[in-house]
Amino acid sequence: MKFSGTILSILLAALLTGCYKDKGNYDYKPINRLAVSDPANPVNISITLGDSLKITPVIEQSASQHEDSLSYEWMVFDNSPASSYTMPRTVISTDRNLAVEIKDPPFSLGQNYRLTYRVTDRNTGVSSAIYYNLTIINKYATGWILLESKPAGGDLSMILPDGSVERGIYTSLNPSYPLENPVKVELSPFQVTDDVSVTSRKIYLLGAGSGMELDYQTMLRKFDYAYLFYGAPAVIKPLRMTWMSTSANANSLFASQGIVINDGKVHANLVGGFPGSKKWGAALSTPEGHYNYEATPFVAGGTTYSAVIYDKVKKRFYQVGNTALTNLPIAASTLFDMNDVGLDMLYLDSANITREYNAVMKDASNVPWLLRFKLAIANNDPPNVTLQKTQMNAPGILNMTGMASSTITPHIYYATGNTMYRYETTSNTTVQQYTFPAGETVTQMKFLRQPEGASLLAAVTWDGTQGRLYFFEVSSVGNFSEYRNRYEGFGRIVDIGFKVP
Repeated sequence: MKFSGTILSILLAALLTGCYKDKGNYDYKPINRLAVSDPANPVNISITLGDSLKITPVIEQSASQHEDSLSYEWMVFDNSPASSYTMPRTVISTDRNLAVEIKDPPFSLGQNYRLTYRVTDRNTGVSSAIYYNLTIINKYATGWILLESKPAGGDLSMILPDGSVERGIYTSLNPSYPLENPVKVELSPFQVTDDVSVTSRKIYLLGAGSGMELDYQTMLRKFDYAYLFYGAPAVIKPLRMTWMSTSANANSLFASQGIVINDGKVHANLVGGFPGSKKWGAALSTPEGHYNYEATPFVAGGTTYSAVIYDKVKKRFYQVGNTALTNLPIAASTLFDMNDVGLDMLYLDSANITREYNAVMKDASNVPWLLRFKLAIANNDPPNVTLQKTQMNAPGILNMTGMASSTITPHIYYATGNTMYRYETTSNTTVQQYTFPAGETVTQMKFLRQPEGASLLAAVTWDGTQGRLYFFEVSSVGNFSEYRNRYEGFGRIVDIGFKVP
């Protein structure tokens, strides 16, 4: 008992001692907190293999104006969907600012990387970091793509942003896979998540009896046309292979439905949040369950109606469903019947208002007609989609060899022979716009579908020996007088498109 009392006395003394207020005079220093930002650069960076990447971040400190005690680390790792977080990290610099050449190793063309910049105060161990997503591209990342037909087969050329021309791109990169009888190059305007490959924009090359998907970054042949279907069509005759978006925000488009027109039949591909690869399915039937239709090579897309095609057999529009073609609601038609148009389709493309379309058609008497419709219906608006039906005052339009619909002014441009005309949809008037040299025939016209260059009109000509490409700057009222640039020395150009990173 005496021993226990002693222990109790010691504990009580210790407790009383701990209750005394500590009146010591100490000098507390605040921890130096760090914050790293980079307002000069986006989070997602696309950079060409071989170029230099330079980044100068902003570092803020709460308790210091000097950076003498700071250390820096720039580290990257493979961030592609197939990679794992256990893959090696590579420190590419320990400098305050980054200035490195993007080369192999550690970077590879077409790969996605996560770049981390970490700043640490060596005195306290406190750190802060910022992250970037890098995509390694090549010099073919941006520019006009020209699909050419040459005696030896199909090939690609590109006109790069600096005006230089790269020729023979496809054959130099894919010598073992010739493209015979090329008919179309398709480039998706947004990324596609089909889980057949990594999420990216799509580029397809279509031939009269073949096709393929190229890797968007490397331009190497990736998949054969038949591989992109759950079951390949019995007849390979592709006309369109494109993607539609139902996004209401024109600045934030995303793929929602793929459309293939093969041998006149429509195939669909629905992408979304469900797992597994998404390929094109079997040909869609009509609402009556038969396949007695032939789709023209045009597709219109919207928000209310995701995709619409035109059947040249029944001479009517169909909405593209996931398992079959469907009729448009009866209430959708007022000025003309979308389910029974009765005219032959010559051309269909976007108008100058988002989700509105211009269809140039002709009747049995060879009279041209303009039919305008929309595929987006705002809340509380009437359900009809038809906007206009006008007999066109457009001389020679039935013999047109090229046509393009403006997305900024109410005009349709068309060419007969070597002369281009401007048709105004609001006034139903036509004026002669430009005449090319004798012997050149306009074979295609296309507007650049990018916000920063929507007023750029491209026109392709062929003189029997070489193909040429002209660019015209179109004014805010739809006028132009002379071409801005001319490129020549190509094979017969069968299609063109604009490629973005």
